Amino acid sequence: MDKFEKRYGIAEDENVRAFHRSRRMFCIKDGKVYIAKPNLPYSHAVWFEKKGWKATSSFMDKTVRGFVSKNGDVFFFVGYGFRVNRRAEFIFLSLLKELAGKLRIKHSARVYGGMIKQKGTTQWPARKCYGTVKKYIN
Repeated sequence: MDKFEKRYGIAEDENVRAFHRSRRMFCIKDGKVYIAKPNLPYSHAVWFEKKGWKATSSFMDKTVRGFVSKNGDVFFFVGYGFRVNRRAEFIFLSLLKELAGKLRIKHSARVYGGMIKQKGTTQWPARKCYGTVKKYIN
């Protein structure tokens, strides 16, 4: 188990890597939207390290990140615990229009904040549903 698997509390098996490839990662760092290349088989923490950013607990707590799922829904969260808070909501929702434009996210896509870790599954349930993208970009 590598250092990120320990921090996430998740073993990176083939099912997890397949899930990672199925979604498109993004993050918001210092007010700027960053979008990962498609089909990457690894976590946000690995992506960040490859970009030269140290994926410390502090960095993960303040950097809003998420993904667009294979069915087009959008998930966002902070921390290794996949939490959502008012700060993350404000940052994410204020840049959702830009993100939706860059990733061509449908207006009917659902927006979810936070995720609840589950064993034996790769797509975890969201902590909160915010409605559709359309609600936030008009």
